[in-house]
Order: sequence, then structure tokens, then C-alpha cells
Amino acid sequence: MRRIAIATVVFLLAAGCAAGSQARTHTTGNGQKAIEAPRPSGVAKKKGGFVQQVACATAKSCAATGEWLYTEQAGNWKAVKVPLLAHAGGLNLRSLACPTAGGCEAVGMAGLQHAVHARQNGRRWTLGEIVLPSAAKPIDPPGGPAPTLSSISCASAGNCVAVGGYDASDRTTHPLLVTESGGTWGAGVDAQLPPNAATTPDPNFGDAGGELSFVACPAAGRCTAVGTYVNADASFGDYPWVADESGGQWAPGAEASLPADASISGDLTNGPSPFFGFTGFSCQSAGNCTAVGGYENKQGAEEGLILRERDGVWSQGVRAPLPPKAVPNTEPNEFNSPLTSVACGAPDDCATVGWYVLGGLGTRHGLLLRERAGTWKASALALPPKAKAPGGVFLTSVACPSRGNCVAVGYYGNRGKTRGIVVREHAGKWGRAVDAALPKGAAPASKQHTFLNSVSCPSASSCTAGGYYADGSGHTQGLLLNLRLR
Repeated sequence: MRRIAIATVVFLLAAGCAAGSQARTHTTGNGQKAIEAPRPSGVAKKKGGFVQQVACATAKSCAATGEWLYTEQAGNWKAVKVPLLAHAGGLNLRSLACPTAGGCEAVGMAGLQHAVHARQNGRRWTLGEIVLPSAAKPIDPPGGPAPTLSSISCASAGNCVAVGGYDASDRTTHPLLVTESGGTWGAGVDAQLPPNAATTPDPNFGDAGGELSFVACPAAGRCTAVGTYVNADASFGDYPWVADESGGQWAPGAEASLPADASISGDLTNGPSPFFGFTGFSCQSAGNCTAVGGYENKQGAEEGLILRERDGVWSQGVRAPLPPKAVPNTEPNEFNSPLTSVACGAPDDCATVGWYVLGGLGTRHGLLLRERAGTWKASALALPPKAKAPGGVFLTSVACPSRGNCVAVGYYGNRGKTRGIVVREHAGKWGRAVDAALPKGAAPASKQHTFLNSVSCPSASSCTAGGYYADGSGHTQGLLLNLRLR
């Protein structure tokens, strides 16, 4: 099956816990405070760094993954290292959750053989391995189970669920569910695929099975997960599926319906799979979720997919609307979802971000969507004054701390350089984007490379974003951006 690309980071971690760099900060008049992410003790400045994902429990208690593990306490950031698993290889943390201040959790993989979890306790992090189901391929480098834990959600501290997939001995991909209860992680189990899932590899495509991409747990014992599976009834193509937990028990997976204009077997231009995978997921309450991704329509164009669950019932997916003058994107073999992230401030009050094209060279433009009472409306991102983006606009993450109030981040390209951007939805209306503030000593705009990868909003008045930028010496440094919403 096609493994959907999710932004990932591979970074090596060694023992140690002290911060080794002084934060450089810069505050602007538009509520942005830029901080150079710290480095652990003994790490030279030229080593640089980056921040990949941020999660916050409160306005001054956040954590982040990236080149290192970063923790914030009372507004003070420090970088730490954690031990590696013996003989496991580099650590790749894919997802981070912070159910309580100083008690964040992350999941991912170590090397190509091991599924792992990392737990924060104040400034310290500990690493543990997840036991895979007995059906997993044996560890036999360079082969093996190649487990992926791509998403984690926590209903409360010490009570989390992580999902992903692994390669099994039967030469198929199995969806993986792992549960933490009372601070103890159990062994991984297989999620039950939809009844029409291919369980034997197809002789032509070699695909079978499925995996889970995202999970959300708005209440204890009430989680929902979404993923991709190989549909034996549809030419072994990739299709979306969903699974719900109630009372601590997971129901069998069910196929999610693509929009009516989705490609079917026989009219596909990009192979047998109309579904490109999920790229975002949000559950405001149990049984009320929104998932976004991408699919190919019957004319061979890439479309944004929006799937909604209300009161425990999933409806047929809908095509994401586009701004005026947008044209179909028919770039062959691109397989990219036009939507990249989704967040909900309340049921039926969500926002999603992504991209669209106007034609010609196919340059990407920023796409902003908002939902009100189940109806979605599209608008084009307005760049900062005098900004130009011939290299395209890339919106990477959105967070919605309350109804009608969201913050999205990303970056745009101009003449081989990039600038980070922040755009806010206030009272249901998207405003103009602003350039991300940079710490003191940053390279000038003519030599700047800034990327914002993630944003988290623990309250309606505060958000934290993470990414990286170029300092005055040309080194890449981690960037932490505190946003005060007025």
C-alpha cells in the first residue's frame, strides 16, 4: 500500500539534561516573541537545530520535538537529551501530546525495528519500547517489522492511545493500536480492518492490509482513529477507514465514503488508488470529529477531502471548496493532498488549511477554509504587505482554541529564500498573514530561510509555534514563537 508521507524528523539523542545555550529573544508590536531554541549542554552553536512539533498544556508549559527534546516551564525553555535504546538506531518521534503541565508524551520509532514512547517528567525524559504483536516480522536488519507510530492522543495524564502500522510476517501491513493506562504502556494490538480489506498481497500491486494515521481521545475510553487500507473490492486501491472506541472497546473498522466525484476503478490516472491519505484530524468531543486528506476525482485532478463524524455517525466525504479563480491541479503522479491540517474550536466550527493553484506554472497559493454549522467556505491567504511568493505558499499547521478563533502557520518562498508566516482567524474571519518574528542576530531577509512547522494554542489568548531559521552566521537554529492574541 502507498505509505502517506507525514512530516517526520530523525534525530539522535544521547544522555544528558542541562541546557547549553542562552536564548536570544525578540518581541514585536504584533504580539510575537521569537526565541532561539536552546541547545543541550556541550552542543556547539554551529550544530544548530530545529523544532518540528509543539504541544502545550498551558500558556507557559509546552514541549517540542526536533533536533532535541525541548521543554518549557514558567516560560523558560531548555533542551534535553534522553538515552538511546541499545542497538536501536536514531530516534524518530512522530507525534507529541501534553495532557498536563510537565507530563507530555511522544511516540515514534527507533531505527527501522522498534516502536518507542518518550515520557516527560518535568525537565527529564525517559524512553521505552512498545512490544509489537506476535504477527510482526522478526527483527532481522536490514529487514524487520518497520513499525510506525504516527499519532498519539491523551484523555488525561498517563492515559493515552497511539496508532500506526507495522510490517507483518504475512507480507502485509497491519494497523497498530497501543494503549497507556495509569502510566503503563501495554503491548501493541492489531486494529480490526474493514471486512473488505485485502488480507493477501495482490500479485500485480503487492499491496494488502492497512494502517492508522491519526487518533484523538476527547474522553477516557472514547477515542476515534482514521487511516488507509487496501480495498480488495476496488482493484486493491487505497481507501479511507475509521474506527471508534466506546467504553474502552474498539469496534471493527469501517470504510469511509469518498465524495461522489471520486475516481473509481477504470478511470484513474494515478494508479489504482483514489485516496491520497489523511493529513489532519480533530475531535472536539466524543463522536464528533473531522478528518482531512486528499483524493483524485474522475477528471484526474487532486481534491481536498473533508470527512465528518457527528454524534458517532460518519457521513460521506465532501470535496473541499476552493477560492474563486482556482483551477484543477492535474499534476501527474504528485499524490499530494491539497489540505494539510485541521482543527476545531467547537463541533461544526472548524478550520483547515492547505493550498490551491491558479494555473500556469502551478504555483501553490495559501488556502484557508472555515466551517460554520456544517458548511465550509474557502478563502485565499493574503500575504503580508509587499510580500511576493513565486516559490509558493505552504501552510503547515492550524490550531483553534475557541469557536471562530484559529491560528495557522507556514512559510512562503521568494527567490530561493523562505519566510515564516502567521495568519489568524478572529471572530470567524481570516485576516492578512504577517511575517514571523525572528530572534536577535537572525540573518537579513535577503539571506533568510525560515520555516514554521507546528502551532499549539492552549488558550484563546496564547499560542506557541515552532520551526527553524538562519542566524547571522548562516547556521540553522531552532525557532520558538510565542503568540499573544489580542
